[in-house]
Parts: sequence; structure tokens; C-alpha cells
Amino acid sequence: MALLIDWHSHHTPPEIAQEFNRFTGRTPHIDQFDSSDFSQRVKEVDRVGLDVQLICQGAGIYADRLAAEQAMEIVRKSNDLIAGRLSPYHDRLFGVIAVSLKNIEGSVKEVERMAGKGFRAVLLYPRANGEFVLDSAEADPLFAKIEALGLPIFLHGSASSNDPSLKRLEDEGAGVIYSVVADAYVSECVVRMIASGLFDRHPNLKIVIRTGGGGLPLLLHRMFWKHKGPKEERRYSEIFLEHFLIDTAGVNARTLQFLIDTLGEERVVFGSDYCGGLGPLEKALPVITDQPNPAHIKSITERNSRRLLKL
Repeated sequence: MALLIDWHSHHTPPEIAQEFNRFTGRTPHIDQFDSSDFSQRVKEVDRVGLDVQLICQGAGIYADRLAAEQAMEIVRKSNDLIAGRLSPYHDRLFGVIAVSLKNIEGSVKEVERMAGKGFRAVLLYPRANGEFVLDSAEADPLFAKIEALGLPIFLHGSASSNDPSLKRLEDEGAGVIYSVVADAYVSECVVRMIASGLFDRHPNLKIVIRTGGGGLPLLLHRMFWKHKGPKEERRYSEIFLEHFLIDTAGVNARTLQFLIDTLGEERVVFGSDYCGGLGPLEKALPVITDQPNPAHIKSITERNSRRLLKL
């Protein structure tokens, strides 16, 4: 029987939420299903039939909205807290390394440190300080370390924007940010990485984009521009398909069929977004159980996850 491996879940340590309050005066939201007692998480995982779950920090504690020194302090503490909580369940729960794009040197060391503790992937956000970083030469040492360690990347959106015009909208534009801005930043980040030649320099990188890839699968036909690589010209769409996968969080069964038809079976992994605001864990399962052949869909997500995680 195929394993069900969940790529997309969160934990917001209350200790880190308190640190954010100290730095910003605001306390990040902690999901109602989140708990510092990971035995409760394992019970939920067992109840719905998951075999393995990857855990990254909650999006509300996106550290790069802070000063560089504070951001690095937050990601280190967050990583250590998650490591301590999942350690009794290390065969079922895998950690995802948080880093700060405001301190690449420190983040390189953090990736090495947490990989040594058994964490299996690296969490990246598209921007820092309102600017794209992952397409710059500055980020190359981080990608070099990730590639050298053979770790996959989990690319997540951040619900923040420095656009002052959003302030004139209701709720200071929060609905706009959650609806489209976060996805737009992810989409632009991905294409910027392709255009920057990142994958010429680091050809073994693999990146999972959260929540069905946002709008990128619909834009694949627009990626006809050709990247001028050192050996040949290739369409952006070809490079995208070589290096990127998507998870199924927030996706229904019918949409998943479209994603598989568009991207191919080898580019889909299961994701729940558990403790990320989408509700109880079982809400993530119909994307598989409502398929005409659930066993087949489950098997392809397992195969792809095993390949990425080297299981």
C-alpha cells in the first residue's frame, strides 16, 4: 500500500509568537488546530491515514519582515523548537528548515546545522525587505549549500506587502494580499529564478511550490521566452518542468486532474496546509479520495516524495 506523505504543514511555536510581539507589538495568529504537543499531531496524522508529515514554521512568523539580526534569531529558535517537538516522532514527522534571506551567510550555516539534525527540506519565501532576493548572486551560496546537501526546497508565499497604496483599502488590503499578491510574488519569483540562470549554476535543485503552484500552471503556456544558457537556449516552460513540482494543498480533485494533465504525474506531491488556516486535517484528503482511482494518485505522490526526500 502506498504511503501518504504530507509536504505542507505548519507549526507556530507560542514562544516565537511572543518574540514577534516583543519585536513588533503584534502577536501572530496561532491556528486552532496547532499544538506544541506533537503527540496530538501524530494522533491526527494517524486518524486520517497519513504516514509522514513535513512541518515548517507558520507563515505568520515570516521572519524577514524584521531586522536582519532579529530575523536570524527567530529562525534559529523556531527551528530548534520544532526539532525538539518532533524528535520523539522522527520517523513520522520531518522538519523543514527556516532561513532568513537577510542573512545569507547565517542561513547557509543554519541549513547545515539543521540538516545535521535530520531536517529534510528548506523553506524559502519569494522576497525580503520588499525585494526579490532568490534571483540574485547574493543568494547563490545558499543554493549551493542546499544543492550540496541534496535537500529539496519548499517555496511558500508570504502574506505581506510594502505597497503603501494597500493602506487605502479595507483591512489595509489584507484581502488583496491573501487573494492575489502572495501568489503573484511566488509566480514572479519562480520566473525570475529561471531568467537569472540559477538552474545553469545549480542544475540539481528541486523546488516544491505550495498550494497547487498558485497561478503558475495556468501560465505555463506563457513561458515561451527562451533562456540563453551556456550550452543552449531553452524555453522557460522547459526549465520550469525540470525543476519545479507543486503540492495539493487547497486543491480539489478536479483541479488536480488538470494539474496532472498540465504538468505531468511526476510533478505532484500531496500537501494539506495543516495548521495553516485551511481547517482540520481531513479536509485535505478529498483531493485524493474523490479521484476515480485514488490508489493511483496516492502512488504517484508517494513516488515523487520518495525521490525528493531520498526515502
